[in-house]
Amino acid sequence: MSESQSIMLTSGVLIVRKINRKTTAKMFRNLKIGDRIELSTSVSRVGSYANGRARPAYITAINLATNEINTSTFNQLSNILNAFEFEVE
Repeated sequence: MSESQSIMLTSGVLIVRKINRKTTAKMFRNLKIGDRIELSTSVSRVGSYANGRARPAYITAINLATNEINTSTFNQLSNILNAFEFEVE
């Protein structure tokens, strides 16, 4: 399967319902209650470094109000998302 044919996984629209703590993460630092975001990633092989360690997998976050796009690793994003509570639209 080529990159143009890759399978995309999306979260659907998530609405910010509560802010548990402030964050300095680029796209998330200005989120307000009621803002809507969507997360997506493509299903593809991420590969590995020369030392055998796996490369990180990335996920894209889109602020639907501002169209701001940010890409983070899954590890980074999980820490950032803990600063908020979301509801699925």
